[in-house]
Amino acid sequence: MAFDSRQPIRPKVLDLFCGAGGLALGFQQAGFEVVGGIDHSEHAVASFDANVAAGTGMVRDLRDEDFSDIAAFLDGNSPDVVVGGPSCQGFSTSGGLSRAKGRDESDPRNRLFTNYVDLVERLAPSWVVFENVPGLLLYNQGRVALEIVQAFREIGFNLVPMILLAADFGSPQLRRRLFFVGSSTDEELPFPAATHGDADLWRNYSLPFAHLSRIGHGDSGELTPHITFSEACGDLPVLKEGESLDGVQYPCAPQTAYQRLMRSGSTAVLQHTASELAEVDRLAATTLKQGENWRNIPLEKLPDRFKRIRPYDATTILKRLSDDRPTYTITTKFNEGTTGAFIHPTQPRTLSIREAARLQGFPDTFRFAGSVNQMRQQIGNAVPVPLARAVAEAILPAVVKTAYGVEVEGSRDTVLVNGNLKPEDILKLKAPRKNAKKVAELAEG
Repeated sequence: MAFDSRQPIRPKVLDLFCGAGGLALGFQQAGFEVVGGIDHSEHAVASFDANVAAGTGMVRDLRDEDFSDIAAFLDGNSPDVVVGGPSCQGFSTSGGLSRAKGRDESDPRNRLFTNYVDLVERLAPSWVVFENVPGLLLYNQGRVALEIVQAFREIGFNLVPMILLAADFGSPQLRRRLFFVGSSTDEELPFPAATHGDADLWRNYSLPFAHLSRIGHGDSGELTPHITFSEACGDLPVLKEGESLDGVQYPCAPQTAYQRLMRSGSTAVLQHTASELAEVDRLAATTLKQGENWRNIPLEKLPDRFKRIRPYDATTILKRLSDDRPTYTITTKFNEGTTGAFIHPTQPRTLSIREAARLQGFPDTFRFAGSVNQMRQQIGNAVPVPLARAVAEAILPAVVKTAYGVEVEGSRDTVLVNGNLKPEDILKLKAPRKNAKKVAELAEG
């Protein structure tokens, strides 16, 4: 393939189930060219078009298996990488997901995955990145994860899973995501090595499939500490419950590297909107200290349902965040204290739209389309942008080599995993792994 050696090679990426574009934005920041994003939500696609790659969003239900319109939409821009995270809620190994075992087409949610695989086969990229929740590995004793690997092997891809913690890659959020990285070659598959960590984070915790979580998690004392809530959001204006600020000036200069990163190119605070609170949320937001949760509220003041919760369960429910720690997973209901740890560390409210966007790594210039509820859906469902960028940076040299036959230097340390594992070893990951040699940044200075 011809290219101008004076210009950096920008492999093409297509994002299926793109949402607002967290995954695509991370790949774009890493040096990829985004050729398209497809999602069934028109508001998510509007956000994608306005902020990631103008004119490349497509509103489309991927359960429809006639892909001729997608080929026309791409207009010859064949992707080198296909990324995305189709719903796995309907997966059932009773019928199998692979062609060899037959596919259960009766559940439309299964069709999202099977059509995803069929579309990848038709587009013939050299690499795929399949993202989902870590709980997928627990489903049916891991058999579904193995079916996913098998389905991709049947179309010529070696694929392996790995659980990554967003905070280990520069996101101020303790969010764990499952990434399957796959290639049409027989080369080892690169995953990003952690840049941040906390050696005490998982002490006394038993992690399911901990052997698939060995990247990062505070294993090295040489890592930068995790980014805290205050370091991420401490420069944003004070906000009252139910108040909305849009287009207002920042109250101070950026105080941290993360704040400077989020504010790059931004001249005003956008969509800094806090919700009205339910009575129990307001009680928690006005009485709890940082790090406290529902157990620190007299039981008689809580709804009756709390009496049925064991004291050691649901420890992040009605929890006030701490300024000096990362947040927990940002969900689509970060405005409700009863659904998670979403109470602001110092202000009597839950997280705002802009705060949640920052915690997911969306820059302050990113304006979300749709209603406030639709914005929360887009933010909560997104892959954290710094995590997406880390994955993209890890695979970039290998993608360029596979697709263009050119050797380029990488910008980060990687962990290499054998892609030719036997099925019985995939969830155990009994593969030789090593740190790739660290090389110079692609663009110094």
